[in-house]
Amino acid sequence: MPSTRAALLALVLLLPPAASAQLPAYGDYELQARSNLLVNDNGWNLPPGSSFNSISAAINDAGWVAFPVQVVPVAGQAGSSAGVWKGRHGVGEIVVRHDPVGGGEVSVSDKVSINAAGQVAWIMNRDFSSYAIWRLEPDGSAAQVNLFPLTPAWLSNVDLDAAGAVGFQGRFGSNGRALASTVPGANPPDSVMHVADSTLNPGSPYVFIYSPAMNGERVIAAKVNVDTTSQAEIRLFAADGASTLIARDRASDPASPFQGFDNGLDVNDSGQVAVALALADGGGRAVYRLQAGADPVRIARVGDDGLLAIDFFAPALNNHGLVAFRGRDANGQAVFVGDGTRLVRVIARGDLVDTDLGPGQLGQHIDNPTSWPVFSGAPGINDHGDVVVVAGLHPEGNTQVEWGTGVIVAWAAQADGIFADGFEAVP
Repeated sequence: MPSTRAALLALVLLLPPAASAQLPAYGDYELQARSNLLVNDNGWNLPPGSSFNSISAAINDAGWVAFPVQVVPVAGQAGSSAGVWKGRHGVGEIVVRHDPVGGGEVSVSDKVSINAAGQVAWIMNRDFSSYAIWRLEPDGSAAQVNLFPLTPAWLSNVDLDAAGAVGFQGRFGSNGRALASTVPGANPPDSVMHVADSTLNPGSPYVFIYSPAMNGERVIAAKVNVDTTSQAEIRLFAADGASTLIARDRASDPASPFQGFDNGLDVNDSGQVAVALALADGGGRAVYRLQAGADPVRIARVGDDGLLAIDFFAPALNNHGLVAFRGRDANGQAVFVGDGTRLVRVIARGDLVDTDLGPGQLGQHIDNPTSWPVFSGAPGINDHGDVVVVAGLHPEGNTQVEWGTGVIVAWAAQADGIFADGFEAVP
């Protein structure tokens, strides 16, 4: 299917006199794949009958997109497989499929990670008891990642660094949690804990560790409860056990401007962290970019510039400090990108996108479509500013017909077709 060219550029909500050259415009939307119920149609770029729910897609700087497919039909079998899709510019396929064994269930994580080299990592499990991390290589081969000597009973939040090392959260022993990563190039394969909670390590000050994110330098960021579940910090954890404080909430520091942090976040290679949070003193919900030793940067706040809500999904952060997040303004649900000076409405309910069935719109096919979520999971962003989303689709102008769910890239561009870092715009 050819690349789509949406007619309207994104709405710039906040434009100071000296606008940042780094924040791109959007308006070129391209469908990568579409899932639908077989009673409606076969979907597109997926085996007929494939489906996914509440997933997040990932995109790298070369425009490769990857996402999990939780149900992949198996010809001649009553059960179904689970798999991972990879492609770009609307050309792609299920590259790895995990088949059920002996009538059991198989599933994959609701998110995957893709690095600049095109490696993809995800978590799969059988019967919700046997967890493993898998990694796809650029040559198309895939294998389970050896986590020796660690033996987690449960896994979540997989991420890849630039060298192909895998970061993750694991549960060990009697519900103890730890953040860990594999050691790139180690022979034999090896993995190490960056930090453990007090259940696993009685000397640890952290009584709970929330959903982490790892950057390309093998540093893991996470929200942690310190000493008590009523006090929270955001910290960076290196593979050698060193940690760096990024921010504290008001319960931990009476001078903090932050009442509390959401459980999910993102981190870039400079150690900047993007997180949605509640401001102290009734300041409402906001998205911030935080860094040790630097002033907090407010990306967006509910009540400013027409923003009515910020969704409870982790924002995405690239190496230029651009933050993508889900929210809502007077025109409905949308994904926004901000740099701390401007906010761009990237893609939203009602936006047009070319599909295999003809012109489509983002939205729901129900009687009251504005009350239902359009987007699934969290957005992804690469260093060019390209944004990938998972969203519901229906025919243009007709919310009563089901076109399923699509994975869509909003390509970033600037007026001269050149990105601020010198890369040419993706055609």
